[in-house]
Amino acid sequence: MAHSPEPKVLWSSEEWLDYFRANAKALLDLPWGAGADLTDEERDDVAGSMQAFQLGESSEGKHLYRCACAYALRHEDPAYREVIRLFIREEQRHARELGRFMKLADIPLLSRTWPDTVFRWLRHRAGLELSITVLLTAEILAKVYYVGLRDATGSALLQRLCEQILADEIAHVRFQAERLAILRQGRAAWRLRTWHGWQRMLFWGACWVVWWGHARALRAGGFRFRRFWRMAWQELRAALGQMDSRRYLSPACIESANVSREPAHER
Repeated sequence: MAHSPEPKVLWSSEEWLDYFRANAKALLDLPWGAGADLTDEERDDVAGSMQAFQLGESSEGKHLYRCACAYALRHEDPAYREVIRLFIREEQRHARELGRFMKLADIPLLSRTWPDTVFRWLRHRAGLELSITVLLTAEILAKVYYVGLRDATGSALLQRLCEQILADEIAHVRFQAERLAILRQGRAAWRLRTWHGWQRMLFWGACWVVWWGHARALRAGGFRFRRFWRMAWQELRAALGQMDSRRYLSPACIESANVSREPAHER
Protein backbone atom coordinates (compact mmCIF):
# COMPACT_ATOMS: atom_id res chain seq x y z
CA MET A 1 0.00 0.00 0.00
CA ALA A 2 1.39 3.38 -1.01
CA HIS A 3 2.10 5.88 1.74
CA SER A 4 1.68 9.64 1.48
CA PRO A 5 4.98 11.54 1.51
CA GLU A 6 6.05 12.87 4.87
CA PRO A 7 5.14 16.55 5.30
CA LYS A 8 8.12 18.86 4.93
CA VAL A 9 9.07 22.15 6.52
CA LEU A 10 9.28 25.34 4.48
CA TRP A 11 12.42 27.38 4.89
CA SER A 12 11.82 30.77 6.41
CA SER A 13 13.05 33.97 4.80
CA GLU A 14 15.82 34.06 7.40
CA GLU A 15 17.00 30.60 6.37
CA TRP A 16 17.04 31.59 2.71
CA LEU A 17 18.94 34.72 3.65
CA ASP A 18 21.56 32.50 5.30
CA TYR A 19 21.72 30.38 2.16
CA PHE A 20 22.19 33.24 -0.31
CA ARG A 21 24.82 34.91 1.85
CA ALA A 22 26.74 31.65 2.18
CA ASN A 23 26.40 30.86 -1.53
CA ALA A 24 27.91 34.19 -2.51
CA LYS A 25 31.06 33.19 -0.61
CA ALA A 26 31.28 29.64 -2.02
CA LEU A 27 31.36 30.15 -5.79
CA LEU A 28 33.34 27.94 -8.13
CA ASP A 29 36.62 29.26 -9.45
CA LEU A 30 36.20 30.09 -13.13
CA PRO A 31 39.28 29.59 -15.35
CA TRP A 32 39.08 32.92 -17.16
CA GLY A 33 42.73 32.61 -18.13
CA ALA A 34 41.90 29.68 -20.40
CA GLY A 35 39.85 31.97 -22.64
CA ALA A 36 36.66 31.00 -24.44
CA ASP A 37 38.42 28.21 -26.35
CA LEU A 38 35.61 27.57 -28.85
CA THR A 39 36.04 26.11 -32.29
CA ASP A 40 34.29 27.92 -35.13
CA GLU A 41 31.68 25.18 -35.27
CA GLU A 42 31.05 25.33 -31.52
CA ARG A 43 30.71 29.08 -31.65
CA ASP A 44 28.16 28.82 -34.45
CA ASP A 45 26.23 26.22 -32.44
CA VAL A 46 25.89 28.25 -29.24
CA ALA A 47 26.24 31.93 -30.16
CA GLY A 48 22.62 32.82 -30.87
CA SER A 49 21.35 30.74 -27.98
CA MET A 50 23.76 32.29 -25.49
CA GLN A 51 22.80 35.77 -26.64
CA ALA A 52 19.15 35.12 -25.79
CA PHE A 53 19.79 33.48 -22.42
CA GLN A 54 22.31 36.13 -21.38
CA LEU A 55 19.69 38.78 -22.07
CA GLY A 56 17.11 36.85 -20.06
CA GLU A 57 19.44 36.72 -17.06
CA SER A 58 20.14 40.45 -17.20
CA SER A 59 16.86 41.81 -15.83
CA GLU A 60 17.22 44.51 -13.17
CA GLY A 61 14.35 42.91 -11.27
CA LYS A 62 12.80 46.23 -10.24
CA HIS A 63 9.19 45.06 -10.51
CA LEU A 64 9.87 41.83 -8.59
CA TYR A 65 11.69 43.78 -5.90
CA ARG A 66 8.81 46.27 -5.53
CA CYS A 67 6.33 43.39 -5.19
CA ALA A 68 8.60 41.71 -2.64
CA CYS A 69 8.90 44.92 -0.62
CA ALA A 70 5.12 45.33 -0.52
CA TYR A 71 4.69 41.71 0.53
CA ALA A 72 7.40 41.99 3.20
CA LEU A 73 5.68 45.05 4.66
CA ARG A 74 2.21 43.47 4.68
CA HIS A 75 3.42 40.24 6.28
CA GLU A 76 6.06 41.72 8.60
CA ASP A 77 8.76 39.67 6.86
CA PRO A 78 11.63 42.14 6.28
CA ALA A 79 14.12 39.34 5.56
CA TYR A 80 12.20 38.43 2.40
CA ARG A 81 13.00 41.82 0.88
CA GLU A 82 16.71 41.20 1.40
CA VAL A 83 16.46 37.63 0.07
CA ILE A 84 14.92 38.87 -3.18
CA ARG A 85 17.68 41.46 -3.49
CA LEU A 86 20.32 38.74 -3.18
CA PHE A 87 18.40 36.48 -5.59
CA ILE A 88 18.35 39.26 -8.19
CA ARG A 89 22.05 39.82 -7.59
CA GLU A 90 22.74 36.15 -8.38
CA GLU A 91 20.77 36.39 -11.61
CA GLN A 92 22.73 39.48 -12.57
CA ARG A 93 25.98 37.63 -11.80
CA HIS A 94 24.90 34.98 -14.30
CA ALA A 95 24.30 37.65 -16.92
CA ARG A 96 27.57 39.40 -16.18
CA GLU A 97 29.68 36.25 -16.38
CA LEU A 98 27.91 34.97 -19.48
CA GLY A 99 28.49 38.37 -21.06
CA ARG A 100 32.17 38.26 -20.12
CA PHE A 101 32.50 34.83 -21.75
CA MET A 102 30.69 36.01 -24.86
CA LYS A 103 33.08 38.93 -25.24
CA LEU A 104 36.01 36.52 -25.02
CA ALA A 105 34.34 34.45 -27.74
CA ASP A 106 33.58 37.53 -29.85
CA ILE A 107 29.81 36.98 -29.52
CA PRO A 108 27.95 40.32 -29.40
CA LEU A 109 25.36 41.01 -26.70
CA LEU A 110 21.71 41.54 -27.59
CA SER A 111 19.44 44.26 -26.26
CA ARG A 112 16.12 42.63 -27.15
CA THR A 113 14.47 39.38 -28.25
CA TRP A 114 10.75 38.77 -28.61
CA PRO A 115 10.55 35.88 -26.06
CA ASP A 116 12.36 38.00 -23.48
CA THR A 117 10.06 40.93 -24.23
CA VAL A 118 6.97 38.72 -23.72
CA PHE A 119 8.24 37.27 -20.42
CA ARG A 120 9.08 40.71 -19.08
CA TRP A 121 5.70 42.04 -20.18
CA LEU A 122 3.94 39.24 -18.28
CA ARG A 123 5.99 39.76 -15.13
CA HIS A 124 5.61 43.54 -15.10
CA ARG A 125 1.81 43.33 -15.22
CA ALA A 126 1.47 40.86 -12.39
CA GLY A 127 1.55 40.81 -8.63
CA LEU A 128 4.05 38.79 -6.65
CA GLU A 129 2.41 35.39 -7.12
CA LEU A 130 2.07 35.60 -10.89
CA SER A 131 5.51 37.20 -11.24
CA ILE A 132 7.05 34.25 -9.42
CA THR A 133 5.00 31.81 -11.50
CA VAL A 134 6.34 33.27 -14.75
CA LEU A 135 9.86 33.54 -13.40
CA LEU A 136 9.78 29.96 -12.13
CA THR A 137 8.88 28.73 -15.61
CA ALA A 138 12.09 30.25 -16.96
CA GLU A 139 14.15 28.95 -14.03
CA ILE A 140 12.94 25.36 -14.53
CA LEU A 141 13.79 25.43 -18.23
CA ALA A 142 17.17 26.95 -17.43
CA LYS A 143 17.99 23.78 -15.45
CA VAL A 144 17.62 21.83 -18.70
CA TYR A 145 19.18 24.39 -21.02
CA TYR A 146 22.44 24.81 -19.09
CA VAL A 147 23.00 21.04 -19.11
CA GLY A 148 22.83 21.18 -22.90
CA LEU A 149 25.03 24.28 -23.14
CA ARG A 150 27.60 22.74 -20.78
CA ASP A 151 27.90 19.68 -23.02
CA ALA A 152 27.77 21.54 -26.34
CA THR A 153 31.44 22.57 -26.41
CA GLY A 154 34.84 21.53 -25.12
CA SER A 155 35.40 24.92 -23.45
CA ALA A 156 36.57 24.37 -19.86
CA LEU A 157 35.50 27.89 -18.96
CA LEU A 158 31.99 27.54 -20.35
CA GLN A 159 31.53 24.13 -18.75
CA ARG A 160 32.57 25.48 -15.36
CA LEU A 161 30.33 28.53 -15.74
CA CYS A 162 27.36 26.31 -16.58
CA GLU A 163 28.06 24.14 -13.53
CA GLN A 164 27.90 27.21 -11.30
CA ILE A 165 24.69 28.47 -12.89
CA LEU A 166 23.09 25.01 -12.62
CA ALA A 167 23.94 24.82 -8.91
CA ASP A 168 22.37 28.26 -8.41
CA GLU A 169 19.26 27.41 -10.41
CA ILE A 170 18.52 24.30 -8.34
CA ALA A 171 18.26 26.53 -5.27
CA HIS A 172 16.39 29.25 -7.18
CA VAL A 173 13.67 26.84 -8.25
CA ARG A 174 13.21 25.55 -4.73
CA PHE A 175 13.21 29.07 -3.29
CA GLN A 176 10.54 30.35 -5.67
CA ALA A 177 8.45 27.16 -5.47
CA GLU A 178 8.43 27.27 -1.67
CA ARG A 179 7.38 30.92 -1.73
CA LEU A 180 4.43 29.98 -3.92
CA ALA A 181 3.56 27.28 -1.38
CA ILE A 182 3.60 29.94 1.35
CA LEU A 183 1.43 32.30 -0.69
CA ARG A 184 -1.08 29.49 -1.32
CA GLN A 185 -1.35 28.08 2.19
CA GLY A 186 -4.94 27.46 3.25
CA ARG A 187 -6.39 27.59 -0.25
CA ALA A 188 -8.98 25.11 -1.42
CA ALA A 189 -7.73 22.11 -3.39
CA TRP A 190 -9.58 23.23 -6.53
CA ARG A 191 -7.77 26.57 -6.47
CA LEU A 192 -4.40 24.83 -6.18
CA ARG A 193 -5.30 22.58 -9.12
CA THR A 194 -6.26 25.66 -11.13
CA TRP A 195 -2.90 27.32 -10.46
CA HIS A 196 -1.05 24.13 -11.33
CA GLY A 197 -3.04 23.88 -14.54
CA TRP A 198 -2.08 27.45 -15.43
CA GLN A 199 1.55 26.64 -14.67
CA ARG A 200 1.43 23.62 -17.00
CA MET A 201 -0.13 25.66 -19.82
CA LEU A 202 2.49 28.39 -19.49
CA PHE A 203 5.23 25.78 -19.31
CA TRP A 204 3.96 23.95 -22.39
CA GLY A 205 4.20 27.13 -24.45
CA ALA A 206 7.59 28.05 -22.99
CA CYS A 207 8.98 24.60 -23.86
CA TRP A 208 8.12 25.10 -27.51
CA VAL A 209 9.64 28.60 -27.49
CA VAL A 210 12.88 27.33 -25.95
CA TRP A 211 13.16 24.41 -28.37
CA TRP A 212 12.36 26.63 -31.34
CA GLY A 213 14.99 29.19 -30.36
CA HIS A 214 17.71 26.95 -28.91
CA ALA A 215 17.46 23.60 -30.68
CA ARG A 216 20.84 23.96 -32.36
CA ALA A 217 22.71 24.48 -29.08
CA LEU A 218 20.67 21.78 -27.34
CA ARG A 219 21.35 19.28 -30.12
CA ALA A 220 25.05 20.08 -29.89
CA GLY A 221 24.78 19.23 -26.19
CA GLY A 222 23.21 15.85 -26.86
CA PHE A 223 19.55 16.77 -26.64
CA ARG A 224 17.10 15.61 -29.21
CA PHE A 225 13.56 16.89 -28.84
CA ARG A 226 12.32 13.82 -26.97
CA ARG A 227 15.05 14.05 -24.31
CA PHE A 228 14.53 17.78 -23.92
CA TRP A 229 10.77 17.40 -23.57
CA ARG A 230 11.01 14.53 -21.08
CA MET A 231 13.62 16.23 -18.89
CA ALA A 232 11.76 19.56 -18.90
CA TRP A 233 8.52 17.98 -17.71
CA GLN A 234 10.33 15.93 -15.08
CA GLU A 235 11.71 19.18 -13.69
CA LEU A 236 8.26 20.77 -13.74
CA ARG A 237 6.68 17.85 -11.88
CA ALA A 238 9.32 18.14 -9.18
CA ALA A 239 8.69 21.88 -8.89
CA LEU A 240 4.92 21.39 -8.71
CA GLY A 241 5.51 19.15 -5.72
CA GLN A 242 7.67 21.83 -4.09
CA MET A 243 4.99 24.48 -4.61
CA ASP A 244 2.12 22.33 -3.28
CA SER A 245 1.26 23.90 0.07
CA ARG A 246 -0.49 20.70 1.21
CA ARG A 247 2.80 18.78 1.52
CA TYR A 248 4.23 21.09 4.18
CA LEU A 249 3.68 21.26 7.90
CA SER A 250 1.65 24.26 9.03
CA PRO A 251 3.28 26.74 11.44
CA ALA A 252 1.03 25.40 14.22
CA CYS A 253 2.17 21.83 13.56
CA ILE A 254 5.80 22.91 13.53
CA GLU A 255 5.45 24.58 16.91
CA SER A 256 3.57 21.68 18.50
CA ALA A 257 5.99 19.09 17.13
CA ASN A 258 9.00 21.20 18.14
CA VAL A 259 10.59 20.59 14.76
CA SER A 260 14.31 21.37 14.77
CA ARG A 261 15.92 22.77 11.66
CA GLU A 262 19.59 23.32 11.01
CA PRO A 263 20.74 26.58 9.36
CA ALA A 264 20.12 26.67 5.61
CA HIS A 265 23.81 27.01 4.75
CA GLU A 266 24.60 23.73 6.53
CA ARG A 267 22.14 21.60 4.55
